[in-house]
Amino acid sequence: METILEAYQITQILKYRHPFLLVDKVTGYIPGKELTAVKAVSMGEPYFAGHFPDFPIMPGVLITEALAQASSLMLALDDLGWEAGKPIPSADRPVIGVLGSTQISFLKSVLPGSMLHLEVSIDWRKGSACSINVKASVEGSVCAKGKVTVMSIDKSKLFG
Repeated sequence: METILEAYQITQILKYRHPFLLVDKVTGYIPGKELTAVKAVSMGEPYFAGHFPDFPIMPGVLITEALAQASSLMLALDDLGWEAGKPIPSADRPVIGVLGSTQISFLKSVLPGSMLHLEVSIDWRKGSACSINVKASVEGSVCAKGKVTVMSIDKSKLFG
């Protein structure tokens, strides 16, 4: 599996940081269509101390967040016109976030030590809004799948 973006490069595009950056590397990207990424799920993740101490599983809300971050990353790369192997253009980009529409089915628990594979592909795009098909899997077994709707918005409109 080829790595086309490392975590330090992802932080140049997404404004998330540890411990909330949930995409460790990008392994595939087809502009305007799809992106594949990986999240290494470690026992050292802070949420495992309480979810659940006797049987640690990755919370579904964080699996959903990892899929939303991968979706936002794909749209940001599209907006930048980025191509694999090229430097990441510096630009003040709008914030991309979930519009409120998330439809995720959870099929299998994600345990520490797993490599969580994230797959996102565009269902439809209208202006700055986009519906994205999402899937998370471990060793080929689907853990979660569904759709998220994300949208770009100017930062000044978030707090006004």
